[in-house]
Formats: sequence, C-alpha cells, structure tokens
Amino acid sequence: MALKAILDTMFYFSYYNPENREMAAWSKLIIQKISKGQIKVASSAITVTELYNTMGKILGVDTVKIRIASAKSSNINIIPVTEDIAELAGRITLNTPKIPLADAIIASAALIHAKGVLVTDDEHFKTIKGIKVKWLSDL
Repeated sequence: MALKAILDTMFYFSYYNPENREMAAWSKLIIQKISKGQIKVASSAITVTELYNTMGKILGVDTVKIRIASAKSSNINIIPVTEDIAELAGRITLNTPKIPLADAIIASAALIHAKGVLVTDDEHFKTIKGIKVKWLSDL
C-alpha cells in the first residue's frame, strides 16, 4: 500500500489538544484508520526533532519519547532525511525563501513519498509547488 500522506508536526499537537475537541476527535479518527491498516502514513525524521524541541520544552523529553513510540506502534513510519529529500528541500528554500528549512524537509518527504499530500494546518506549506494540504478532512 502506497503512502497516503505525510503527517506534519502540527498533527501531533492536534491529537493531544484538549482545547479543541473537533480537532482532537478528527486526529484520533485518523490514528484509528492508521492503526487498523486502512491508510498508510509517515512522518519525516525532522518531525521527531521538532517534537523534542517543542513538546519537550512543555511536557519533557520522556513524554515526547513515549508519544513517538506510540505513533510508531500505531503504524506511523518515520522517513529518514535522504540525499534526495535534502536536495529537494534545498531547492524549495531557494524558490520559497520564507519556508523554514525543517518545513522544506517535511514538504520534500511529502513530495517524494506521498504525492505531495501533507497533513498540516500550517498555511505556508500551500506556497510550495506540488503540496496538497489536508486538515480536518478525510484522508
């Protein structure tokens, strides 16, 4: 089964968001589909870095480690930053200079592995040619 999408870092925040029930329910439904093998998704290894950098400051490193392990046990694969991804990310930052390097790497993983489908609410991804942003919608 081909990858349906790449999950951006924002997806993980939506899953644990007690303030927005609609968003949390939607992300939990997506995780259920992934766990049952109905859809296949992945995240970029750079997302792991972002989770430690952001969630780690708020919740601590041990909690982040557990959440990443939980994601992986739910059939979310982690895609390494390969030379192809790195090259494409560099080209994206040349063409779209306002895109942070980490997000260019995540977008590159989506373009190379998931036909450009990226699950995020980060609007700036829409400025990258070929990226199809999904949020609060079915995969």
